[in-house]
Amino acid sequence: MRKTGTARTRSASTHEQVARVQKKLAFRLLLVFSVPLVIILILGAYAFRLSSRLKEVEALERVNLVERVYGTTRNLPWAISEYSELATKYPHHQVFVRLGALYFERGEPDDAARAIAQLNQALELKRDYWDAYSTLSYIYLEQRKHREAIQAGEAALRGNRFDAQTYNNLAWIYAQDTSLKDLPRAEGMARKAVEYTHCLNPDYLDTLAEIYTGLERHDEAARIRRSITEIAGTKFVSREIAAKELCARPRPTSAAATPESPR
Repeated sequence: MRKTGTARTRSASTHEQVARVQKKLAFRLLLVFSVPLVIILILGAYAFRLSSRLKEVEALERVNLVERVYGTTRNLPWAISEYSELATKYPHHQVFVRLGALYFERGEPDDAARAIAQLNQALELKRDYWDAYSTLSYIYLEQRKHREAIQAGEAALRGNRFDAQTYNNLAWIYAQDTSLKDLPRAEGMARKAVEYTHCLNPDYLDTLAEIYTGLERHDEAARIRRSITEIAGTKFVSREIAAKELCARPRPTSAAATPESPR
C-alpha cells in the first residue's frame, strides 16, 4: 500500500531531526576532543619557548664564566675551545663574533681567515649586527685593507653611532693612508672616539694627537700627549679628574674641527 503525503512528510521530518541530533553530537564530540588537543598544543609551545629560554640562559651563564676565567688566566686556547663548543650547541651571533675576535687575537696561520668566517656566520644570523662589522673593520685595518675596513666600519656605525673603536679606526685610516687622506674627517671621528670614552682611552687620544700634528696644530697635539702621560701615571680617581679637565677644555672652532659623520 502506498504511503500518503502526510506519512512521507512525517518521515522526512524525522530524518531531519535525526540528522540535527547527529550533527550536534558530532560537534560536541569534536569539542570534547579538540579542547584537550588545543591545550596540549599551547602547553607544547610554551614548553618549547621555556626550553629555548633556559638554553639561552645556560649559554649566557657559560659565556660569563668563560669571560671571567679568561680575564684572569688569559688562557686563549681554552677560551677558543669553550666558544667553539658554544657555537656548536648554541649558534648565536654574539658567540660567533667573540670566537672570531679570539681567533684573530691568537694570530696563528689562517686564524685571520677563521676569524672572518666566524664573523660572516654572525652576519648570516643577524645581518645588521654592528659588533660583527666593527670587529671586521678592525681586522681589515690590521691587514691594511683600508677600503674594506672603511666599508665595514661605516656599516658598524649605522648600527651603533656610539662605537668609539670604529670611529678611532676610521680616523686613523683617514689620517695615515695617503690615498684616502682626509684630516678634517679624521679629526671629527677621532674627537668622537675621545669624547665617547671621556678622554680616558690613551690610544684614542694618541690618534687625535697624530691628527693635530698632521694639521700643524702642534700646541694641541703636545697638550694631548702631556695629558696621556699624566693620565697613565695617576691613580683611578686622579686619572678621572685629569681626563675630565682635558675634555672640558675649550676646543678650536675652525672648520677643520667640525665633526663629520662617515660617508
